[in-house]
Formats: sequence, structure tokens, C-alpha cells
Amino acid sequence: MPLYAAHFPLVEVNSTFYRLPKPDTARRWRALADQVDEGFEFTVKVNQVVTHRARFRGQAALDAFHRTSEIARLLRARILLLQCPPSFGPSQENEAALGEFLARVDREEFTLVWEPRGKWEEAPDRVAELCRELSLVHCTDPFKAWPAVTGELAYLRLHGAPPGERMYYYRYSREDLLWLKRDLERRGPPRVYVLFNNVYMCQDALAFKHLWEGR
Repeated sequence: MPLYAAHFPLVEVNSTFYRLPKPDTARRWRALADQVDEGFEFTVKVNQVVTHRARFRGQAALDAFHRTSEIARLLRARILLLQCPPSFGPSQENEAALGEFLARVDREEFTLVWEPRGKWEEAPDRVAELCRELSLVHCTDPFKAWPAVTGELAYLRLHGAPPGERMYYYRYSREDLLWLKRDLERRGPPRVYVLFNNVYMCQDALAFKHLWEGR
């Protein structure tokens, strides 16, 4: 953790999707980061019980969100990521489940980022409507599409394909990163989170950070 805090302003905790850490582990991560930078930021991916297993339905989803949010508080995280499986497509039933779930959880202190996939990518207007109705931040991979709606915050997750042919195994070229830098400068959202979710995530994130800083 000190290495992350020494080189980057934030890290997305992806492991919480698979298994939530013990509270003492989260406290230790926060303490280690604070030794380097008290302003270092954690964002947290919500546990898969919420999005993939219970699919926003029932007490299991509510309990898993509550446990995730407890870990997020220990990390002083303010952003929670809800990544849905491609099978959770646009339908009245799924939209109702999402809306009812969000109405029941304690979310006031968090910004909720939503990464819908699959058929949602063909329905950007509906995604934008739901984000406005439910106070969600739409997350995309900018090499596929820009978020359907942006406000004060843009949250981007880069998975490697496109521009690569194989998800996660592509290493971004300088030309790729230059394109991304220029696109962000052109679009100009006030606050942008750029997260690399590929095998070369550390190398690519550091290269992009240096490029952004003009190094």
C-alpha cells in the first residue's frame, strides 16, 4: 500500500468484489496509506452478492452492500462502484430492482458509480435517464464509449479491449494514452478518475500520470 500511495493519488479496491477484507485489514490499509499521504483515496468495488448473485434483490443484497460500505468507511472511501454483469440487461424488472435497492440502502455519504454492460451499451439514452433519476455516475471504458451523462465527476475504467484484441492483456501504447489525454482535455469534466484494469495496470497508470503531468 505505501508504494501505491507514493506513486498514485488513489487506488480502486477490486478485491472487495470477490471477498470483503476483515475490518482490521481495512484499517491497516488506511494506516499504511496515511503514512505516505493522508489524502490518498480509496474507491471500492461493491461485493458481487449485490450485483451478480442477488442482482439487487432481497435481504442478501442489502446486507452485502452494508458490509461493503462498512469497509469503505474504514478506508475513508467516498466512491462505491456497482459493476453489473452483461446478463443484467435493460428491462423493467431489472430497472425496478435497481431503483428499489437504491431507495433502501444508506448511501448518503457515498457517490455511487454504475458500470452497466452488455445490452446497456446499446441504450445510452436510457442509461442517462436512470443515472439522473437514481443519482448514479455512469462508468465506461473511454476506448469503447464516453459516459452517457457526466456532471462534476467522470469515472473511467480501462480494460484493454479496445484498442487491444484481448480483454485485460493489452498494454496501452503512448499513442493510446495521448489520445486519452487529448480526449479528456477536449471534454473537460471537472474531476476525472482514470482506472486501469488490465494486466499492466501499474505500468500503464504510471505512464499516463507522467504524460498528464507533462513528463
